[in-house]
Amino acid sequence: MNKGLKDVYRQSFKVGAAVCRANLEQKEASDLILQHFSSLTAENSMKFASIHPQEDVFNWEEADFIADYARQNGLIMRGHTILWHNQTPSWVFVDGGEAVSKTKLFKRLEDHIAAVTQRYEDTVYAWDVLNEVIDTDKGDDKNFRISEWYKIGGREVFEFAFKAMRAAAPKAKLFYNDYNNESGEKMEANIRFLSSLLDAGIPIDGVGLQGHWYYNLPDEKTLRTALERYSTMGLDIEFTEVDISLYQYGHNKEKSEFFTSCPQDRLIEQGKRYKEIFLTASEFPAVKNITTWGIADNYTWLDDFPVKERKNWPLLFDEHYHAKDVVAELVNS
Repeated sequence: MNKGLKDVYRQSFKVGAAVCRANLEQKEASDLILQHFSSLTAENSMKFASIHPQEDVFNWEEADFIADYARQNGLIMRGHTILWHNQTPSWVFVDGGEAVSKTKLFKRLEDHIAAVTQRYEDTVYAWDVLNEVIDTDKGDDKNFRISEWYKIGGREVFEFAFKAMRAAAPKAKLFYNDYNNESGEKMEANIRFLSSLLDAGIPIDGVGLQGHWYYNLPDEKTLRTALERYSTMGLDIEFTEVDISLYQYGHNKEKSEFFTSCPQDRLIEQGKRYKEIFLTASEFPAVKNITTWGIADNYTWLDDFPVKERKNWPLLFDEHYHAKDVVAELVNS
């Protein structure tokens, strides 16, 4: 296989992968990246807690390594992520032992934005400005997650983040990123929020569908409907964190039910899902990127989430960096 996924879909969208430094230092993984992917996302090292652990301390080492790798190999990057309820250090929300004021919180956010965007402006083409601020299960009556960001800054902090990002990175695409936003009430809440931002003139360019999906869902109709709905909003669409679990949602949480080897029947169904994603996305000009959350099955966050030590095989390449059958089907389609 000489052609890569990035070559086949070059006219439709970028094909990306989430990576860590250890991936890039391994020849097999690096070779796979250079053959198949045109963009990278730092899996964790550009998140607030990783890059800015203390108010006056920045840790650039791993993020710099990934950005340098991208520059040296002609790749571009998605920046992930600015404002999130997870992986934000506690110092952001306190001041002298008390809750920080809204004014100071906004200043800290603005300073953080200025630092990271300036450092990576030459390689990061898009940023996930907000990540997962909608919560239709435990959120407030407006479906906003009750995070520290929201408790102190209210909805205003979300709008401020986009405005500060546009000022600091005027050439970057600015995204709202979320999970389970391809159907149901979560999609409706996402659309209401995005519409309100657009109506208020907030500088937002796109919506990220994370795509942490399952071998048996979503089906093509669900995916197509979501793309149709988001496309009408005039926003770019990117699949930002795609992986296809071989387990069913909510099932197989007892150790006796874990797979001890990759189940071939579900692998076939997984391949069908991946093929549907790529081929359906290629019909929608609004789709600009499909990024998988990892490179190969030897390293995936799903080995520890939502069930600890439960092996999963959710990516396009197996534990030995061999392409799964669907990759050949996609490359030759």
